[in-house]
Amino acid sequence: MDATQLRHNVLSRLDSALIAVAGTAPANSIAVSTGALMAAVGLFGPGALLLGAVVMFGLAVAYYYLNAWRSDAGAGYAWVGRALNPELGFLAGWSILVANTIFMVAGSLPAASATLDLFAPRLATNVLAVTGVGALWFVLVNIIVLVGIRTTAYFQRVVTGLEIVGLAALAVIGIAAAIAAGHAHAFRIAWFSPYPAGGLAAVLAGALVALFYFWGWDVTANLAEETVDHSRAPGIGGLRGVLILLILFVSMQISIQLVLPAQSIAAAGSNLLDVFANAILPRPWSDISVIIVILSTVGTLETSLLVVSRTLMSMSRDRVIGERFGELNPRYQTPWFGSILMGVISLLLFAAAAASSSVSDVLNESVNAIGIYIAFYYGLSAFACARYYRSEFAHDRQALWLKGVWPLGAALFLWVVVVAQLISAGWRADTVTLGLLAIGIVPMLAYKNIYKSTFYTEPLEAH
Repeated sequence: MDATQLRHNVLSRLDSALIAVAGTAPANSIAVSTGALMAAVGLFGPGALLLGAVVMFGLAVAYYYLNAWRSDAGAGYAWVGRALNPELGFLAGWSILVANTIFMVAGSLPAASATLDLFAPRLATNVLAVTGVGALWFVLVNIIVLVGIRTTAYFQRVVTGLEIVGLAALAVIGIAAAIAAGHAHAFRIAWFSPYPAGGLAAVLAGALVALFYFWGWDVTANLAEETVDHSRAPGIGGLRGVLILLILFVSMQISIQLVLPAQSIAAAGSNLLDVFANAILPRPWSDISVIIVILSTVGTLETSLLVVSRTLMSMSRDRVIGERFGELNPRYQTPWFGSILMGVISLLLFAAAAASSSVSDVLNESVNAIGIYIAFYYGLSAFACARYYRSEFAHDRQALWLKGVWPLGAALFLWVVVVAQLISAGWRADTVTLGLLAIGIVPMLAYKNIYKSTFYTEPLEAH
């Protein structure tokens, strides 16, 4: 057994699609973001989600072609570094690490709240209890990731399969209940319009929320080296994952709008899925929503750890960060050092957030900034795709649209949304957001001086 290589051909095509869905945490996204989506676009939520899907499919197509060129556990980091600019590649990798580390802490809390709501309702709003249970969930998931990709894949199949079935059942039951008992909002085909009554400002606000809905499917690219048919299956898995997510998101959005009045949706906050389930199902059947949120959050914690550990391993392999991050456990062939270090950092953030309201506030502002990091590395990857394949554009119209125009259009749209968010967020939030990204320049320059990696001196690649 080669302890310097990740296990090959462990993940199937089905695993790839399921992991793409799990990376997005659809139940958690619906529970947390539906209220924000309706605040931005009103009843035009399905249209905002369709617009978000058009953007995400453009990026997923770019990822398909980039992975066909270079199957690398570093994904966006490697593609941007080899096709655009090595320094930009490092910062793309850094933005992936920052976004996922923040999310691993903030993302554990919904699972903790749902767990306590199920077993100890009196503690569901207790900060220390929620933080403690969230940390326990995080440690459990980290152990699963550490003991190997096979165990991770089996766990993900069960968790994500149950989540998809549960959400589909809730959507269908909700629509049936609305037809039988009356609608909170009468269905309108206009709901599917991407241009709500609020005009361009509402379009951008809705797109920003939709970005949070769909983010995470790209984990398939980070697992390419461990997937069968590694040059094709991860890209196809990402595309299939986005399609499954689109169906789940739009059907659930329609069902929720049919069943719940706007004021109930706004008042529910992050407990929306529980409120929705209680409106269409008697107890204890309505508790299915709590279980789904737990499964969703745990599943996406796992994929976030996979993204972080594989990105660190790839960067270490290229000697742009410390070489220890590339070391694999000789028994399980997983990047153990990066997983453990990120686990320790996340647990420290858990403790700090529980002990200090100011730390918790900064963490919340950082969560709001995740969209900027997402747009940064998604957009750079799209530009990397266009630059790498640019020689095909003059004689292949399909390549021009699929490898150039669509990905670039998606990237530019994301960046317009990000600029709008930066303008509206305020100086404190912008300082936290851009400061965390700028910090990446320090390790970049330090390791560049220490290792003098050829990653920075080799000529860029083109098709």
